[in-house]
Amino acid sequence: MTDVEYQQWWQLHIRVARGEPLDDTEQALYRAGMDELDREEAERLQLASLAHLQELRNQVQRLTQSLVQLTKQTESLSSRIAALEQTYQQLTGYPLLSDANATS
Repeated sequence: MTDVEYQQWWQLHIRVARGEPLDDTEQALYRAGMDELDREEAERLQLASLAHLQELRNQVQRLTQSLVQLTKQTESLSSRIAALEQTYQQLTGYPLLSDANATS
């Protein structure tokens, strides 16, 4: 809808809001304007929703990559802890507390 068309529609809208009657031609123009504005709004909402979904997808991808890295770090640290515990036991003859005992 052009600015001129919108201004014409707006004048009709003001009349409708005041309760003034519109003739058949004006009524058709008013309804066509309403339909056009509804379509434009729906398109904007759809684009906004699409952009939001794309941003959410990007966030999920970034978080998934971060999770993969953290999982690898956890596995590496767990292996290192197990090796250190084994070395400790070999050097001292005493095992370290198990996870179950350490948390209670």
